[in-house]
Amino acid sequence: MIPNVPRVGCVPYLNARPLLEGLPFPVRKIVPAQLYDVFRAGELDVALLSSIDVISKAHAQVVDGVSIASKGDVYSVVMAYTGELREVTEVALDPASHTSNALLRIILEEFVGIQPEYVQLKERNPISTPSLMIGDRAILFRREDQEHGVKFLDLGGEWYRYTNLPFIFALWELAKENTEKKYISDAIRAAKIRGLGAIEEIASREADPDFSRIYLREHIRYELGDEEKRGLALFGDYLQKLNIANNNTNNVTYY
Repeated sequence: MIPNVPRVGCVPYLNARPLLEGLPFPVRKIVPAQLYDVFRAGELDVALLSSIDVISKAHAQVVDGVSIASKGDVYSVVMAYTGELREVTEVALDPASHTSNALLRIILEEFVGIQPEYVQLKERNPISTPSLMIGDRAILFRREDQEHGVKFLDLGGEWYRYTNLPFIFALWELAKENTEKKYISDAIRAAKIRGLGAIEEIASREADPDFSRIYLREHIRYELGDEEKRGLALFGDYLQKLNIANNNTNNVTYY
């Protein structure tokens, strides 16, 4: 019996493309915060969700062995700012990512030791307001803005510097009601293997192949093993400490 075709949702960023290479299912591409709403509404069988949205649930079901992570500078998740970091008093968050917003709070409040005001701005100008940027927008801004003395706080790098653990930005979560979890999980793991072997081809399709190759090989990790799970659990501990979200990492089921 041929399984039903899974409904797959993913983020529309360069860092996710190796996970989709060779995946034999149609994929809806949606920014992280909206993707969570679509998944929660029951419109998807599996989705690459922000890690905070996964681990704050009571009994999340996750594809084992696959994530979007970093172990050092991630390059594409940064706070752009001017002046001195310890003098930052206001930060514009990015409504597209729950995880990166929470990670920035942890870094600023727990690691740097400041308590800025967090705001949501439709038009973010890091020259006047320090701003969180994620994904392809962050990459483009970092590569094009060489003026105005803008600095970049790399959230992946700061997390690793203070914890010595990888940071998990996104996980594949499976819908609880889906009865083909192993089939879907196996397909996603196989797609990851194919994607990692096709980095050169993926990068060649981008506007700047050389940068894309370095970014995908050196800044992004796709594993989800014991070390990554320890980093995920520590992230959950900080979420609990700062009253951002519950930490249910002990209740995650891996397929």
